[in-house]
Parts: sequence; structure tokens; C-alpha cells
Amino acid sequence: MTGVVLLALLAALGVVGVFASLRSSTPPLDAVLSSWQRPVDPRDADAVAPTGRRRLGQPVVRMAATRWGAHPRMHSVMSALAITGGDPTLFASRLVVTAAACALGPGVLWLMAQAAGLGADLGLTVIVTLIAVPLGVGLSVLSLLRAASERRRQFRVVISSFVDLVVLSLAGGVGVDGALHAAAQVSDDWAAQRLSRALEGARNQGHTPWSALASLGEEIAVPELVELAATVQLAGTEGARIRDSLAARGEALRRHEQADAESAANAMTERLFLPGALLLLGFLLFIGFPAVHRILGGF
Repeated sequence: MTGVVLLALLAALGVVGVFASLRSSTPPLDAVLSSWQRPVDPRDADAVAPTGRRRLGQPVVRMAATRWGAHPRMHSVMSALAITGGDPTLFASRLVVTAAACALGPGVLWLMAQAAGLGADLGLTVIVTLIAVPLGVGLSVLSLLRAASERRRQFRVVISSFVDLVVLSLAGGVGVDGALHAAAQVSDDWAAQRLSRALEGARNQGHTPWSALASLGEEIAVPELVELAATVQLAGTEGARIRDSLAARGEALRRHEQADAESAANAMTERLFLPGALLLLGFLLFIGFPAVHRILGGF
């Protein structure tokens, strides 16, 4: 009984520690000033999260950057956070909370079973805990990667429309820089706003617009945007014929999106084959069972 009470106290102490670390506190002055100076998408809720939630994930982010900063999986997670508008510290804090919940959940259930006199197996509880912690963390990371993949697909669609608008502006006699800024400010979509903020930041800092597009493409892992930046750079530095190049680039992007849509539709059709076959088999059994039963009952 003493061991059960000690384990219950340790579990309660862990829960209190997690909630205490998530408690909001007054943000420092430099954080407030940086948030005022940085353009923020109002739809990104992570940008206005309290500092108390960030403190829990800061050690995890520093440790991950030190040990696995150059790892490809770490780069994929950071690019996924960049395109979804997530904060690394907040995502790390969510992972810590998920791991803590998966670690404490089976223990709390075991303590409740012991208190009720059900006699739960401690070894099974330990095995469930060891499985639940990596499974919960892995599902959280997988959900982030899936959301990032969907956003990259939407971003490619916006890039193709963006290229068409740039070509129309160039046909009207606008320069390359002005055409890029005008095309990015037409739509209020999140991807177009992301392009607009990148180009506006490059203009304010005195950088070229193609360098801003290339940096954004590398940050969010969209190679089509990096290729577009290379095409625009040829026009800005070498004086190449930009209209024909951009028109060809937009056509290639549309063909790529059409091929992806067709492949997704074909994959969905193949996945629906097995449920359809099982439904047909069940219907045949439902129709033919009475006749088979009568035939077999006659012998």
C-alpha cells in the first residue's frame, strides 16, 4: 500500500509540474518589441501564444538543434513548421505534454486499478507506457508532416497562378520587381500573403526579389519556388526573355498539378476496389443464401 501511495504522489507531482510550466507569465520586453516589428499572419495562433507555453519547449528545441540540427528528418520537421506557421518551441512543448500524458496515463490507470482492488499487472503497464510514449509523439509528428504536405500542394497551385499574373503584368510593361509585388498582392490567400511578406521584406532590406523567393522556397521545402526564383534571376541579371520563360514555367506547374490530381484519383479508385468487392460478395451471399439453404435442406 505504501508503494501505491508513493507512486500516486509522484504522478500527481508530475502533473502539477507540467501544468506549472504551461502557466502563462509576463513576456520579456525584447520579445514584445520583436513581435511588433515582425509581420504576423493573424491566422497563425502560435504567434500569439503565451510565454509560459514556450518555456517548456525551449530546452527541447536547443537540444534538438545541437544534436540533430543537420539531420534530414530534423530539417523536414522545421520546414513543416515553417509552412504551417507553427512555432518550434510550441510544437516541442506539445510533444512534451503528449509524452508526459502517454507516460502518466497507464500509471494512473494502474493506480486506480490497485486502489479498486482489481490487481492490474505492473509489467503490462510498463510495456503499455513504453509503447504509448513513442506512438503518441510519432503520431503528432506525422500529423504535422501531413498538414505540411497539404499546404505545399496548395502553395504549388498558388505559384502557378502567381506566375500567370506576373506574365500579365510584364505584358503590360511593368518591370520584374513591380510585376512580382503586384502579383503577390492580388489575393488574400495565406500562400499569396506569404509571398507578399517575403517580397516586401526583401524590398525593405535592399535584397533582390529572387533571393527572397529562393530563401522562402528553401525554408518551406517547395522546390518549384526555388526554380521560379532562378528563372526570375536570369531576367534580372542576364536580361533573359522572362515572359516566355515564366509562361513555360506556369504551364509546367499546371501539368504537374494535373498529373498529381490524376494519380491521386487513380489511387483512390484502387483503394475503393476492395470495399466494393467485399460489398458485392456480401450482397451475393445475402441473395443466394436462402436458395442454397433450401437446396441443402432437401437432402
